[in-house]
Amino acid sequence: MYICDVRLKSNLISVSQLIDEDTFGNLKFFKLEEVTLAKWKVGDESFPVLEKLDLLECYKLEEIPPSFGDNGSLNIIKLVKNPQLEESAMKIKVYAEDMRGGHELQVLGLNNILLSKLF
Repeated sequence: MYICDVRLKSNLISVSQLIDEDTFGNLKFFKLEEVTLAKWKVGDESFPVLEKLDLLECYKLEEIPPSFGDNGSLNIIKLVKNPQLEESAMKIKVYAEDMRGGHELQVLGLNNILLSKLF
């Protein structure tokens, strides 16, 4: 059995529990909601098949780890009530699209509105 979908809400995790050594080889969807971690390190191979990253109300998180830009399978980053993460999401988008030769990475906000159109 493979886990393809993980949703973590509230204070279920701490900074020390999500580090760059963790690998989620089959994970396609990862959602963090109302978590209190401020810094998050992700290794280049931590989420090799991740397709969608949802971050909801993660007010303390300072940035999305830049290494998500190296993930060729990531298609969507969704941010809800995380204005402080928009800049890092857009940097990841630009880097990923350059690396992929134009294959689009969508950055979405509330109600799936494209944030990339706002910048």
